[in-house]
Amino acid sequence: MISREVVLQTLKCSPKEYPKTLSEKFPHILEKIVQLWNSPEAEPYFADLLQPNGRGGGRMDRDGFPEQAWQEIFELKLLYAKPRVKGR
Repeated sequence: MISREVVLQTLKCSPKEYPKTLSEKFPHILEKIVQLWNSPEAEPYFADLLQPNGRGGGRMDRDGFPEQAWQEIFELKLLYAKPRVKGR
């Protein structure tokens, strides 16, 4: 399980923005997001998580993410898309 401090530091988000539901119910998803955070592979991963037929929902073999987890993924995608300064 990935630590809260590593998540906050890697994502450069405030404690208020911490993805609590992902951390508690889907730690493997949060760990993968952190692993991909500074790479171009993060964008397609977010797209896959959020599309109806992707990992995140809609498929007949899955129930999909609960609303709060989906919202956290969406908010992390928006945070990822913000311009970042190298070294910050």
